[in-house]
Amino acid sequence: MCGANKRFFVYLLAGLLLASVAGALRGEEPGPWYLILEAELRSIEEYKTKSETEKQTWLLQAQKLRTQADSLRGESRTLNNQLSQAREQNRELQRSFNEYEAGQLMLISLKNGEIAGLKQEKADKTLEAEKYKGIAHSRLIVIIALGAAVVLYTAFKVCRFFRFI
Repeated sequence: MCGANKRFFVYLLAGLLLASVAGALRGEEPGPWYLILEAELRSIEEYKTKSETEKQTWLLQAQKLRTQADSLRGESRTLNNQLSQAREQNRELQRSFNEYEAGQLMLISLKNGEIAGLKQEKADKTLEAEKYKGIAHSRLIVIIALGAAVVLYTAFKVCRFFRFI
């Protein structure tokens, strides 16, 4: 029995070795040969040269776009600096104008004595506005109540007409 097992393993090993050698030899076989006509070869070469030309054209265009982008970035930085300077100048001018305006308004108000009169007038108008606001609120409540009564009356009549009630 042991001898049969040994022979079996030897045959198995020999079979595996033969299969691996056959696989290796088969892997080295050249693939199928294809014939290309001369016209096809020329068209392939023309396509290759055209594609190289197009590639160079695209690379040139990309380079031009990069240089344009760089110049536009520089212009953008310059314009941003100018804008920030203009904004700062505008803030300064606005601040000085506001100070001047406030000073002039104070001088005019103090000179003519309008501050006291304007405060009194404001208080009077506020009281009058509050009075009208109260009247308006009461009128609104009355209108809403009358509207609700009309809606209820109409709903009651409709329900009676269709004999829901």
